[in-house]
Amino acid sequence: MNIGKGSFNDESGEENAIRYINKQFDGVDDLMIFDVGANVGHYSILLNKHIGEKAMIHAFEPSKRTFDKLQSNVGDLNNIVPHNFGLGNEQSKQTLYTNTEGSGLASVYKRNLDHINIDMNQSEDIVISTLDSFCDENKISHIHFLKLDVEGHELKVLEGAAKMLRSASIDFIQFEFGGCNIDSRTYFQDFYYLLKDNFNLYRIVKDGLFPISRYSEMYEAFSTTNYLAERK
Repeated sequence: MNIGKGSFNDESGEENAIRYINKQFDGVDDLMIFDVGANVGHYSILLNKHIGEKAMIHAFEPSKRTFDKLQSNVGDLNNIVPHNFGLGNEQSKQTLYTNTEGSGLASVYKRNLDHINIDMNQSEDIVISTLDSFCDENKISHIHFLKLDVEGHELKVLEGAAKMLRSASIDFIQFEFGGCNIDSRTYFQDFYYLLKDNFNLYRIVKDGLFPISRYSEMYEAFSTTNYLAERK
C-alpha cells in the first residue's frame, strides 16, 4: 500500500507532489501557500526551492522555541512569512506537548508513546486561531495550496476553514495521517467524507499519486502517510 513513509520528504513522495502542484499553476505568477505546522521551516524552504518567489508562503508554528528556529532558518527568504500561532477550529489558548525542543511530534494531544520509549513530558501554552479568521483579517481570498502537518489536529484546522472550503477557495490540500490520529480520535473516513464531493483524493507515494476513488477501512492505517486533495 506504500503506507508509512510520510515522515521523510525524500522517501514519501512529497517533493514529487510539490512538482505536480507547481505544474498545475504554470503561468500563475502569484501563489498563496499555507504551511500549517511549519516546525523549523524545512518544508517551507522545500516549497521555496521548487516554486520560488512567485509563492507567498505563510508558515504557522505555535511553539515559541521552535518558532525562533523557524525565523532564523527562513530569515533571508522574503516570501516566507512566519507566524507564531497555530490553527484549529476556534480561537483559543491550548497546551502543546512535546518530548524535546523542536520535535516534529509536538501536539495539542498528550500522546502516549511509551511503546517507543518517548515521553511527552514537556509543555507550553500556545495560541490557536482559525484559517478563516486569518484570511479575513489579512484579506486573503484564495489559497492555492494548504499543507497540514499538525500531529492529529488536521481535521480541526479544516473545520476552521469551513468558509474557505464552502467558497471553493482552496485548490490543493496536503494532510498527514498516522499514529497521532489515534490520540485525536480522528479517522481517515472523517477526511474522506468531508472532502470527497469537491476534491479528488490521492495517497502520496514515493513514485507518484495513488488515486482513492472510494472509502475503505484499509485506509485506517496509523503509519504516517500523506494525502493530497485536489479540487475538482
